[in-house]
Amino acid sequence: MASATTSLGSSSFHSTHSNNYDKMASNSTFSIAKLALSDPIFASFPITSSSYVLDNACGTGIVTSLIKIEHPNVRVLGADLAPGMIDTFKAKAQKEEWKNVETKVIDSKKLEGVEDAVFSHVITNFGFTPGTEDKSGPYQVAKEIWRVTGERGVVVVTTWAERNFTDALEAAALRIRPRETPFSWDLPEEWGRGSWLMKQLEDAGFGNRVTVKRVEGRMEARSLDELVGNLMGAKDMFYKGYSDEEVERLPEVLKEEVKKLESYDEREDSVGIKMVAWVGFAWK
Repeated sequence: MASATTSLGSSSFHSTHSNNYDKMASNSTFSIAKLALSDPIFASFPITSSSYVLDNACGTGIVTSLIKIEHPNVRVLGADLAPGMIDTFKAKAQKEEWKNVETKVIDSKKLEGVEDAVFSHVITNFGFTPGTEDKSGPYQVAKEIWRVTGERGVVVVTTWAERNFTDALEAAALRIRPRETPFSWDLPEEWGRGSWLMKQLEDAGFGNRVTVKRVEGRMEARSLDELVGNLMGAKDMFYKGYSDEEVERLPEVLKEEVKKLESYDEREDSVGIKMVAWVGFAWK
């Protein structure tokens, strides 16, 4: 049977979908970032007027938006390998009138041009696993994070433990093309473990100054139709090569499969899918 693989760290995909990335994520990455930045460990390294924050693999600026609510004048560098993401970040910065914000198109595996020990806070929200071709990528990211973090600085790294919605995407694919193996994230199983995240940070240089916590966020929308519509925004990634007729069938099939998920819930003002993540904290 044919098989399709997907690279989560593809800068071309992120550039192409930068304008609707937040919509496709349906609050999932935002909900985890909010939990991470409100954690007591992060709070024990307070952001001050002299702080310098790296929003590493910044995407559209989710982390920066949370930081700027509480600290509008703090200095922030938004760095991402995808130029489209940086363009979206800049547009958001201008719209929200963020002050003291810089941007840089740069690979998180090699932060070229960034000085050693310059940042007081380094946050990498779901940018720790850049692509799947190079299995050493996460460790390279961790080493660079350690290098650019200053003395008494703190690091926050988030990775997925359970995406959950992928079960619905795979089930829908099998219903449309029952003889074809669905797409695959093509990620090593260990990348979904908290112990693995801890080891990357420990081995990168942080040693025993690492804590990893399990948190639960939510992919959500105002209705099931909206949630499925958001997922369909990435159809060229998950259902590449499907015919127009097959794509037309997908939304109804996806709605049925999403509702079957144990992680799916309906509330008075929203529907959602539980998303589980690991949050790693490390400090010098």
